[in-house]
This record gives sequence, structure tokens and C-alpha cells, in this order.
Amino acid sequence: MKEITRIDTLSAGRISAVIGAIFGFVVGIAWALLGIVIAIVIDVGAWLVQIIGSTLVCALIAFVLGVIYAAIYNLVADRVGGIRIELDEV
Repeated sequence: MKEITRIDTLSAGRISAVIGAIFGFVVGIAWALLGIVIAIVIDVGAWLVQIIGSTLVCALIAFVLGVIYAAIYNLVADRVGGIRIELDEV
């Protein structure tokens, strides 16, 4: 059995940012599809701004939360122990 005792905060932030960007992209497409009638009436390019904007905002928020989560994990893991995992040789 292995134990995770430290998490690199920036790598956790990067992984979180990628996951957040994917989530934001999906949410952006959903919102764009739901609002496509309004986008056509107001501005055809509004849907593209919405998709890109939600992707970037979710990626940024996820990055910050990933860094915060990893930092808190590192503090807590020092006191109570890390997550135990079982690893297989590949």
C-alpha cells in the first residue's frame, strides 16, 4: 500500500484547469444551444463568445480551486496522514 503525502499545488492546478476547461466548454455549448435564438436576434457571434468565455472562466476557477485544494491537502496530510492507494507495476 502506498500513501500520497504531498501534492504539487501547480500540477493539481493544471489538472483542475484542464478538467474545468472541458466542463466550461460543455456548459458553454449547452448555454449557446439554449440561447441560439436570442443570439441570432442580437448578434450571431454571441454564441462563440459565450462558449470561449465559459471555457476560460471555468478553467481559471478550477485552477485556483485545484491549487487551494492541494495546499489544504498538504497541510492536513502532514497531521492526519495521506490518502492510501494501492499501485500495480505496469
